[in-house]
Amino acid sequence: MAKKGRHDWKAPSWLKESIASTAWFHDKKVEVYEGTTEINGISLWRENYRTMLDLDHIQQILKKDLRKITDDEIIEHILLHDLHKIPDLAKSIKLDGVRVPLILSYGKKLIDGNRRLLACRYLMKKEKDHTEKFTVSIVKCLSPRVSKEIKLKIIAEMNFLPQHKEEWPRYVRAQFALQEYENFLRTSKNEKEAYKHVNYFLDIPPADLKRFREVLKMIEEYVKFVERAGKKKRQDAEIFGRSKFHFFEELHNKADVIDKPVKKMFFRYLSDQQITSMTKVREFAAILRYAPARKHLEKQNGSFELAKSMYAESASPKKALARIKRFCAWIENLSRVEKNSISVDLKKRLSKAVQKLLKK
Repeated sequence: MAKKGRHDWKAPSWLKESIASTAWFHDKKVEVYEGTTEINGISLWRENYRTMLDLDHIQQILKKDLRKITDDEIIEHILLHDLHKIPDLAKSIKLDGVRVPLILSYGKKLIDGNRRLLACRYLMKKEKDHTEKFTVSIVKCLSPRVSKEIKLKIIAEMNFLPQHKEEWPRYVRAQFALQEYENFLRTSKNEKEAYKHVNYFLDIPPADLKRFREVLKMIEEYVKFVERAGKKKRQDAEIFGRSKFHFFEELHNKADVIDKPVKKMFFRYLSDQQITSMTKVREFAAILRYAPARKHLEKQNGSFELAKSMYAESASPKKALARIKRFCAWIENLSRVEKNSISVDLKKRLSKAVQKLLKK
């Protein structure tokens, strides 16, 4: 909880009703000023991956240098394409205002709160009657001397640690974590320390970071696979890769081997929409273990559903045997009295049922 106090730096002129306070981010106590400010004049934090992921597309559409694209153009693109569920958040802000403070740099640059800011800008564009609920926001202002370490702790606190309610999408977390690893590695020249750095700040262990790297590489390969059909297809593939990061991660987790032939098959069945859910990704990974079904998948005109049925038929005897073993274990655990109470007729019926299962 923030506490009132005194700082050796003054609040900026744009901050109204300012109160000197402190706030905890991750495990670091930070001096801040709390207050309110006009939404207009707050600059987007372009390094925020939730926004950065759209910048390449905006650049392609506007055909402009990234440095010349304005915040208004970025906001217009995000709202036009209904990204990040901004209208849903806007409904809440229209009723109750911004309840979680935006975190701003001393120069009024956004450090955390892109979605809240976008929701306010959305309301300012959509609503005829403007109210302070969405034209003014509560904020926390950082010191002009704030370090990069503190900024990273704020990012971790707001988007990575599990107790926070508004985590970044998994694709975004993976991108950011790997960038932070690479940045630290360039400075330290020590892989072990770079992994420790990411684990400490973002609570992502080395094994997860390595998996993120492999999954992101797979998504890049998928985009290249699809883009042969044209630029529009590439953009669609990039959007798909971001939103369905968990598909690629699940294949990475479930498949015994992920080599080029497997990835090519997976990409093909994704792009022609035969694999459309996590369940089907898991089924694809399982089918690869049965040679005849896999051979069918390798065909250019292969059918995922047919391969699945081939695998299911091969798995039936194993499933039947497993059911029989469970049933036998149950019988063995019966007491002598319970076993003796089973009638001769029931024993015959059970015997027939077991024989029937074995034939499947």
